[in-house]
Amino acid sequence: MPAFPAWVRPMLRMSKQRSQPAAFAIAEPRRGFGYAREIGTDRPVFWNCQFRFTRAEAIVFRLWFVYTINSGVDEFTMPILTEFGLIDHACRFLPDGLLNMSEDGEVVTYSATIMARAEVIPDDYAEAAYLIASKKWPMCRSPRCWKLTVLTKALSMNCVTVPEIFC
Repeated sequence: MPAFPAWVRPMLRMSKQRSQPAAFAIAEPRRGFGYAREIGTDRPVFWNCQFRFTRAEAIVFRLWFVYTINSGVDEFTMPILTEFGLIDHACRFLPDGLLNMSEDGEVVTYSATIMARAEVIPDDYAEAAYLIASKKWPMCRSPRCWKLTVLTKALSMNCVTVPEIFC
């Protein structure tokens, strides 16, 4: 699977929107309360996003789009900034409003909707999810508390106790 060109700017961090379908539906019987039931595990993630390039970057991007990923038909990998940091996702462009372009002087802006197969949560976070979401995890209020690098390091070392830097 081809990768998004590393030497071209990724999608704008400040102007993207993510949506994802629910993994359940609410059944509403004739009598009694409604209840939730699972409807599957396939939960793609959709990003409405923009790419803003210089003219030279726009040429590279457009050539990559047309010749490497077959005008958007083929999947590709792209790093996307999420709550967990910059994570590689297997993506594909969706046909609705595919790469609408606007120019402002020497700046070229493309708009697109990208679909990833699933939301990627790094293994370190998935393994520690119950600890992080529990009442035992400290809720820090000082700005120095939530340093992602320290958290990732602590989780990768399989620490059971919470590092002192968090509180």
